[in-house]
Amino acid sequence: MKVALVQMDSTEIREKNEEKALRLMEQAMEQNPDIICLSESFVYWGKDETQRHCRLEDIEKYQSFARKNEINLVLGSVSLIQENSDKTTNSCFVINRKGEIVHRYDKKYMYRVNKENLQIDEEERTIPRRNKWYF
Repeated sequence: MKVALVQMDSTEIREKNEEKALRLMEQAMEQNPDIICLSESFVYWGKDETQRHCRLEDIEKYQSFARKNEINLVLGSVSLIQENSDKTTNSCFVINRKGEIVHRYDKKYMYRVNKENLQIDEEERTIPRRNKWYF
């Protein structure tokens, strides 16, 4: 099995991040991998929470890529919007060669940093996984 890992430096410009991810996936296809794995938060890295948020419809371009190229994909993680909530889940998707989402995993354990110059509480914006596996 050949695995291609796409590690990218995402920015505050979501459209460019998604274009870059697709371009790097195309480049990875030159090596004939069995699976391509994208990094955590590949869609967006920045302060604007609305740009970070994804819907299932946003995953369709990756499903289409998988189907067209007959490749398995692992979408490292995206901030998936949840109905009836202002929070998201940190979700990883596995897409098969047919373009079907065959697995979804939501991050369970959130991190908290409380230093003099840095405070982060992931649970302020992310719902921890409460259920078992999806799909």
